[in-house]
Amino acid sequence: MFLLLITLINVGCLKSKKTGIPKPIRRVINLSGIHKVAFLNTMVSYEAPGDSLKLKALYYLIANMGSHYEITYKITDSTGKVYSFPINDYPNYHTLKKHLRLLKEKRGHLKVEHDTILLDIKSVSSQLLTSNIDTAIDSWENSIYNQNIYSFNNFCQYILPYRVANEKAEPFRKFLRTRYGVKIFSILHHSHVNLVSLISRIHQLVVNDISYDKRYELHYNFPTLDEITTAHRGNFRDLAIYEVKAFRSFGIASTMDYSPYFADTSGGYFWPVVLVSPQQFIPVFYPGISSDNLTAPGKLSKVYRRKYTDDSSSLFRIKKMSEHTPAFLGQFNYDDVTDEYVPTANITVALTDTARYAYLAVFNNGSWQPVQWSQSKKQRQTHFSKMGVNILYLPMIIRKEKTLPAGLPFLLQKDGKVKVLTGQTTIPKKSLTLTRSTPHHLLQPHQIYFLYQWENNQWKTIRRFDSGYRGTVSAMLKPFTLYILSQKKSAKWFDDERPFIVKSNRVIFY
Repeated sequence: MFLLLITLINVGCLKSKKTGIPKPIRRVINLSGIHKVAFLNTMVSYEAPGDSLKLKALYYLIANMGSHYEITYKITDSTGKVYSFPINDYPNYHTLKKHLRLLKEKRGHLKVEHDTILLDIKSVSSQLLTSNIDTAIDSWENSIYNQNIYSFNNFCQYILPYRVANEKAEPFRKFLRTRYGVKIFSILHHSHVNLVSLISRIHQLVVNDISYDKRYELHYNFPTLDEITTAHRGNFRDLAIYEVKAFRSFGIASTMDYSPYFADTSGGYFWPVVLVSPQQFIPVFYPGISSDNLTAPGKLSKVYRRKYTDDSSSLFRIKKMSEHTPAFLGQFNYDDVTDEYVPTANITVALTDTARYAYLAVFNNGSWQPVQWSQSKKQRQTHFSKMGVNILYLPMIIRKEKTLPAGLPFLLQKDGKVKVLTGQTTIPKKSLTLTRSTPHHLLQPHQIYFLYQWENNQWKTIRRFDSGYRGTVSAMLKPFTLYILSQKKSAKWFDDERPFIVKSNRVIFY
């Protein structure tokens, strides 16, 4: 009866201007449905003077909870038929990718789309929040290595959150402290152990436990903790999320940085970053990846950092719920940290078509993938900030859920200047011998190849070749015009081919 009375009093207080619960918290709680009463009871339980930090932590989580959710995906064809591809049915990545390519040729375009979305405010329980808060504060307050490093604000942003991305919300701290705690706690009180050495130790434990498997790049759903630790494998996104949780479990402030689409090849990369001073994050890379190869000129167009804190200026917040936006740009909160990794430039881009938002895209996985957005407001030019240089870009818009070209492709040069590839020049064509379809793939002898040119917002076939016994083709090419050489009869089947231009009688791939 007493508990019920407290609950009724506090529910009433939510509607009162005299309540001690901040207005943003009341607004979110009023949307929480069946969890409303439990959230209020949790607040009551944290009202003791000794629990003031826990109450502040709870307020932070709830205030920002409205923009977080769990998501699952499905792969469908043009008829809506759903396909699944169990990873263990395929011995390697190339076998799985070949199967997908044959399926596309038979069934047409396959797309990855949302299957289920669970809003945190409706699905995350107060029990999970309180367990998360209690263990997070314990790991933060009792850490001997991060004293005077992490403020309460650092703690809230990079240790406290119960999720990293859009994976299932789970009590990960207890799970990971049980899994790695014996080996971590045994070294914590050694005099030679500092924050950096502890980061290295946790990283090594994770790398020895969970390894990268390229097959999982074609597995889009987030694994649970049980699933990834049973498989001992995952893609870079899954590994980064898992390791961020491992760091947070031991009181280390961490989140995930990512470049969703490389500018010079297919795929992207996700990695943990750790806060080692109030203003400095350091990246933690997996074996085979280094800062030098990740930040090589022309590779990173954008780098983003996931965050739990709600951002009122983000595309995710300002767009209408019904508006379709590209993956990675309009689906969650993040900070743009590109300039922490590579030289960048702020540029103004001319548009040939208009919409409320404009995007810049790089060529990745055989098509143009948006990596940055701008609120163009249907103007004929718009501004883009912190763009990686020495990279090929294409302006785009979205109309009726289709991403469409909205300008000419251009090179953002090392000096930050824009070189538009109009395809029109008074310089005569030059005969060049082509030996590669990408910087790393030689043409095969006695094969048919097609030369494509970017023209009128699409790839247009301009020549068919037989590579002969030498595995080469000769073509008359214009400088500063965008081309692709492929064995595919249609541009819709492009895969790892790379666009190129001709400059000073040399082929330059992007």
